Parts: sequence; structure tokens; C-alpha cells
Amino acid sequence: MSMDDLARAMGYSRASSIQRYEDPVLYKKEFLAPELVLKMIPVLSGKGQPPITPAEIWALARPEVVASNGKLISTFDPDADENEFDRGYSREYWKPQVSGAIPELDMKLGAGEGSIGEIISLPVGDGSISGHRVIAEWLIPIDYLHKEAKVSPNNTIIQEVKGDSMIPSYMPGDRVIIDLSQNSMTSDTVYAISYEGVSDPQIKRLQRVPMSKPPQVVIISDNSNLKDFTVELSDIHILGRICGIVARR
Repeated sequence: MSMDDLARAMGYSRASSIQRYEDPVLYKKEFLAPELVLKMIPVLSGKGQPPITPAEIWALARPEVVASNGKLISTFDPDADENEFDRGYSREYWKPQVSGAIPELDMKLGAGEGSIGEIISLPVGDGSISGHRVIAEWLIPIDYLHKEAKVSPNNTIIQEVKGDSMIPSYMPGDRVIIDLSQNSMTSDTVYAISYEGVSDPQIKRLQRVPMSKPPQVVIISDNSNLKDFTVELSDIHILGRICGIVARR
């Protein structure tokens, strides 16, 4: 598998998005971010001889997400009841206790710097799936989601805002409604993003630069004390569009 093939399989447009992680001069950190490792697991698991295991790929992540005894994730209990995992797992495999509820995931959108909470892994057939733990359920009227927020409820999550770079629009502790199906930039608005798909998740306002080639966007912090900056659109990974806010004012 070439670097271009690997990059495309991980959701990037070209090899340059991941090549720096091979170069100790360009990438000096000891570990890879969990978000990057999550992208690598389905692509690399089972490849090579002997086959690469998910546990070996997880070993590239920060220590807090790797079990000390070689298991994938320290919080994973293989003897626990299967339904327990249904109540505490990522969006794709989670089943709500309350019908129609939206999950809040164990990660915070940075209005500045984000944070990634607990990530767990479950065995499925001959492989495994990994994702963020669901820490709460939010029951929001379906008519509001469809008609006002204009989201796809089955692809929607809740996340907490951390930091002050988006005040006064989004305050620390606010929860935002994110539609993960709206993961491309169709308009100038607020999105959940990750730089090159590997930084901790952030909430930022994006504004397209007209006539730019390759396409560029301005990343805007609503906090007037912070400067905007411009990057190529291909250098950011859009996780979803911010479609609503749950706030206490």
C-alpha cells in the first residue's frame, strides 16, 4: 500500500497529509493523537505478515488510551454484560436508553484547545470497533431537530464547549448540537473541525476565501481578542456542522 493509498483510505486527499508523521524531524511528539489512530485501525488491521493487530496500532496512541497490560483500552471489561456497552459506546453502535435521545460523547470541543475523553474498544467478530464513550443522553423534540436545527437526528451528537475563543457566541460549558452528516463546507458558518484530522476537536467559524486556488478558508474565533488565520481547506477535517446550542444564560 502506497502512502497515497493509505492517506485516501484514512479520508485524506493526498499523502502529504500524513507523511510528516514518518519524519522525526517534522513530527517530534512521542505518540499519535487517538483521532489519527482511530483512522488507522480499520485500514491497517490484518495487513502484513504476521497480520497487524488493533492492539499494535493502539500502541501508537498516548498512554492514557492504552491499557498497561496489553489490552486495547484499560476500561474495557470482556466479562461485562453486552447491554452495558450498548449504553456506553460511540454514536454508530450506541443504543439509547430513552427512545429518540441524542448522545453526548466523552470529548470537548475546544474554543481554544479541545480534549478527548475516554475511548473504548469492543470486539466484533474477528475484529474490533473503537469510539468515544457516551456520557449522557439528551431528549430534544424531533420537530425542532428537523424543522429548526435542520439536522439528521440519526447522525447527531452533543458535545461540550471548552475554552473561551468563541465567546460570546459559545461559552465554556455550553453544549452544541452537531450534525455529523454535514461534514463538508457548504456555507460560511460554525463547524466542529480538526486540523489535518489529528488535532483535538475544535469549534470554529469558517469563511471561504473567494477565488482561492487551491481552496482556502479563514478560521475565525468569535473572541475579538484572538486573530483569524487562513489555511487550505484540505488541511482541515470537518467533523460536522454546529446546528444548535444548549446554554444557560
